[in-house]
Amino acid sequence: MSRPSALGSTVTATPDAGTARVLLRLWGFLGPYKSKFVLGLFFVLLAVPLAQLVVFLTRDLTNQVLNSAALTAPQRWDAVVHILWMQAGFWLVSNILSVWREVIEWYVSMRATLDLRLRYYHHLLKLSMATLSQRPPGEHLYRATADMVSMFRVGNRVETSTPAGQVPPDSKEVQLTYYYSNDVDPYDPGVMGIFSRTMPLFLETSYSLAWGCFLLWLIDPVISLLLLAYIVPFGYFSYRAFEKVQAAGFEFKSGVENETAVLRDSIAGLRAVASAGRLPFQRLKFFVAAGGARSAGVRLAGKLVQTQGLLQQGMRWTFTVVVYLYLARRIILGLATIGDWVATALLIEAAQMPLQNLVQLFQLVKMQLVPVRRILETLDTEPQLLDKPNAKKLAGVDGGIEFDSVQFAYREGEPVLRDLSLSIKPGEYLGIVGPSGAGKSSIINLCLRLYGADSGAVLVDGQDVQDVAVESYLRHVACVPQSTFLYQGTLADNIRFGLPEATDDQILDALRLAGADEFVSRRSEGLEALVGDRSGLSGGERQRIGIARAIVRDPKILFLDEATSALDPETEAKVLETIEKVRQGRTVVAVAHRLKAVQTCDRIIVLGGGQIVQSGTHAELVATPGPYRDLWLRQEAEEADGSGG
Repeated sequence: MSRPSALGSTVTATPDAGTARVLLRLWGFLGPYKSKFVLGLFFVLLAVPLAQLVVFLTRDLTNQVLNSAALTAPQRWDAVVHILWMQAGFWLVSNILSVWREVIEWYVSMRATLDLRLRYYHHLLKLSMATLSQRPPGEHLYRATADMVSMFRVGNRVETSTPAGQVPPDSKEVQLTYYYSNDVDPYDPGVMGIFSRTMPLFLETSYSLAWGCFLLWLIDPVISLLLLAYIVPFGYFSYRAFEKVQAAGFEFKSGVENETAVLRDSIAGLRAVASAGRLPFQRLKFFVAAGGARSAGVRLAGKLVQTQGLLQQGMRWTFTVVVYLYLARRIILGLATIGDWVATALLIEAAQMPLQNLVQLFQLVKMQLVPVRRILETLDTEPQLLDKPNAKKLAGVDGGIEFDSVQFAYREGEPVLRDLSLSIKPGEYLGIVGPSGAGKSSIINLCLRLYGADSGAVLVDGQDVQDVAVESYLRHVACVPQSTFLYQGTLADNIRFGLPEATDDQILDALRLAGADEFVSRRSEGLEALVGDRSGLSGGERQRIGIARAIVRDPKILFLDEATSALDPETEAKVLETIEKVRQGRTVVAVAHRLKAVQTCDRIIVLGGGQIVQSGTHAELVATPGPYRDLWLRQEAEEADGSGG
């Protein structure tokens, strides 16, 4: 097993992967729900013919009852009631089956999509920082949320005609939502709906067409053949037209997203916009974005009108006229009955909407495959934070760290660390300084196994960190970053993020060591005080909470990654006093920009060009001509002038 590298990873799924292969991959995620999925399809096979027979029985109702003079009035009425009871029974059973089918579809969609989301999230956490940083965080978030929930509404059933041949009046609005919807669908099947929801709709619409053709064949084979001949041009031209609708839908979606982005930036950056006197410019920018979105919306509506109102309705009207002329002539010649006319009219009308929806379902699947491919692309990225099969579990750590000729680069051909060798003794307080890009934070990243060395090895107590079980190793490690992120919740919850099983006494001890116990005493809620990323805490308070979060783990190795760089000198001095208290008995590695942050370290190394250029105590380095002394004198002068941090 090769060591993970920062240079990227192998991705086996690509956006142009074959549709059949993608669908086959997605089918595998149905897992234990396949039997229920098949049961739902079985309900479709039963419900569709029953619904069609309700329509077909109107032929007998017209011919044998309403249009029959051979029966007495009571006999005719008894026949009417008998046929209506049959229709009601078929309709009831068909609808019960349809309801159960929808329940099954909802259950399968919900469970399978949840399983996929959990699988995706667990896989995401196994990817290296190098892989994750190849895309912005928002894209990973979008794939884990919006892509999983499905970007287009498919929750509403495909609209079908009623037994009387009436199409719901809001049909066009329903169809519009297939191409763009910002609404939260109460029955959104999620990405797995491409199987659990869309595929049954495929079966339902095509099966309805097949039954319609069969029943029309019983009335008149010529009408059935006319319907089959009509399906081909209708499907072809509708498919091509809806490709243009789809393109217009994406354009409209992009326009709305751009409008929202401008509005979001205007609100979030209002202070900067106002202070720069750019309010008129920002208003103009929003006007252009909003106008573009509205124009795209008008073009989308125009495409829908052309496709549904002109092309499809025109073809439907032409086909219906041809059938009616043919059947009217046969009735006049005595070759067909009024019942044939009524049943044919209802069956033809009932077949039109499934045919139209079948075309749209093809487009819908194409659109649904876009987020599916993105999800599979991430899932097919090789995990790099997995333990080796023979990874050794560490029961304890002394704290010794060694870099053995380590070579490391974030991008190929641009090494950050060059053949770096470094030894840190257990319990040592090491400071790392140097200019930006020298590789300071990269040392911590390699120690935390966020990245892997391209060559050489990072050793802890003589063990290569790539050969040990990562959780058993990181259990003894903690890190305080430049800015502590506070999660929405209580103070205790935020400290327990470092150690979930920590008791209140352990939390209070950690806060006391971090110098944050005063913060607790000021709040009447104590440890239950609500804090968060927008809690209004000062930078020093946030960093002390971050130190407490690290200390509650009782780590043998503590990393400080620019932990005081964002603080004012007075607050920084207090935090450094806190670090002096908690460093006892631990290996501490502190990366810093301001040299006062590492002044009390046992040893300081100066990095330059990915290599160690100086090493020694603060006093030794200040007394020796070199980059450390130059930087110290410059920072001292800046502080004296009042221009430094």
